Amino acid sequence: MKKRARIIQINGFKGLIITLFIVTCLAAGFIAFPGFVAMNIWNSVSNLPMINLYQGVLLWMIVVISVYIMSKRRIVISFGAPPELNEEELKTVMERIKKHNEIVNELKQNNIEDSQNDKNNVLK
Repeated sequence: MKKRARIIQINGFKGLIITLFIVTCLAAGFIAFPGFVAMNIWNSVSNLPMINLYQGVLLWMIVVISVYIMSKRRIVISFGAPPELNEEELKTVMERIKKHNEIVNELKQNNIEDSQNDKNNVLK
């Protein structure tokens, strides 16, 4: 862990404008322009329907994420079934569910009785 934290300080309206300008330039340079290039390549090479800039940006993101996933040494996404419960574990889980339901039902019944008592007291 680094001992010194890097803090970016934005002073006043001028600093806010400069920060907004930097963020806009980064978005244009790393998102919009590659999306525009992907859109033009798709529209000129493909016989499929033409795409707009938004779809070009999505295509660019698909390419970037695919390259990122393929360049990893380990598998990022894995599929598998969770281990099944044996009979003993299943019985334990069912008992806990039954106990929980009994407690909830008792609380509901007490709540109903209390509300009926309150209504009777109000009517008297």
